[in-house]
Amino acid sequence: MNGRPNREFDVIVVGAGILGVFHAYFAAKNGLRVLLLERDDAPRGASVRNFGWCIPSAMAPGEWAERGIASLEVYRELAAAVGFPFSQNGTLYVASTELEEAVIREFAESNSHHGLHREFLDARRTREMNPFVRPDYGRASLYFPDEIRIEPRTILGDLLTWLGREFDCEYRPRTVACQAEVREGQCRVMSSDGMVFTANHVFVCSGADVRTLFPEVLAAAGLRRCQLQMFRTVPQQGWKLPTNLASGLSIRRYPSFQDCPSWAKLSQQAAEPGYDERGIHVLLVQDFEGRLVVGDSHIYSCDDMDDMLDAETESLILRYAQQMVDGVDWRIERRWQGVYTLLEDREIFETTIDSRIHLVTGIGGKGMTTAPAVARESIERHLAIR
Repeated sequence: MNGRPNREFDVIVVGAGILGVFHAYFAAKNGLRVLLLERDDAPRGASVRNFGWCIPSAMAPGEWAERGIASLEVYRELAAAVGFPFSQNGTLYVASTELEEAVIREFAESNSHHGLHREFLDARRTREMNPFVRPDYGRASLYFPDEIRIEPRTILGDLLTWLGREFDCEYRPRTVACQAEVREGQCRVMSSDGMVFTANHVFVCSGADVRTLFPEVLAAAGLRRCQLQMFRTVPQQGWKLPTNLASGLSIRRYPSFQDCPSWAKLSQQAAEPGYDERGIHVLLVQDFEGRLVVGDSHIYSCDDMDDMLDAETESLILRYAQQMVDGVDWRIERRWQGVYTLLEDREIFETTIDSRIHLVTGIGGKGMTTAPAVARESIERHLAIR
């Protein structure tokens, strides 16, 4: 890699998705000169194509639940400082079967997710908490009042603007980092337009892009892609969803419930045809303009994903959502898919090349919930910041 550096930094972050932006934030917060590179006009990946839900109750017990709880506090602090939209409606897991009810009751009585408040609600109190839950669906529920929602379509832009104003953090969209190396104890990053940047450390948070930087390393790690499918309705007129909603399918899917004695039996029960094959579990939130955001599905592949939306997947999600809640105008305003990467044998992919280039990716569907805490740990560990 030749060429004179265009500017020197302490830290370069490649990728302005949720992991990359929080790496840039915690580096800049510690007084470092930061460069954040994004290949597109703006972040377009799964970081902006999700529910915007910080949901520690869905995380596996232990370090990932703790990261989710720690991330809640980061979001609260930044909402006050940056001024991005923020709501604390909590999460209501609604059980529709006897086994689902048994699992959430066991979770409510367990010591799992210490520090995260929860409350078991019978059918009557479930309807009082959220009257849109259908009486013939909601046998019982488990309520987590501390969980939050932010707007994924705008939070990254809000944070990027604020970072550039408050810290020594330069953001360069439309800049494809095509090569990174360590030479004579210094990192050098070259962009596709011939720019060269240097830094003491580089963090590569490349999301679903596994072929531009260090493709051989990412291929050897066994990263897979997961495609999700979602939609949002037209604005609902005259009412607001009191809580974010997670379905009985979510109780079956989320690792947080797997230590409950009844979960093994629940997980062996087949869902209706089409749901297991598409990895569907149904979640509902309401955005700040009154639209319901509904999803999602999970299709896995080691190869490129078909970017076409599947009508049957949408139909299955919609049908289940209609069984779960009523009083909704179900006209659909927008449909989309998103892709993230994950590993089969680990919860995240982290490795360091030549002691200064750090790859942090493959976080799966946990990005919005845990990225703040993961990024803070990463910056503190690699830069020896305390």
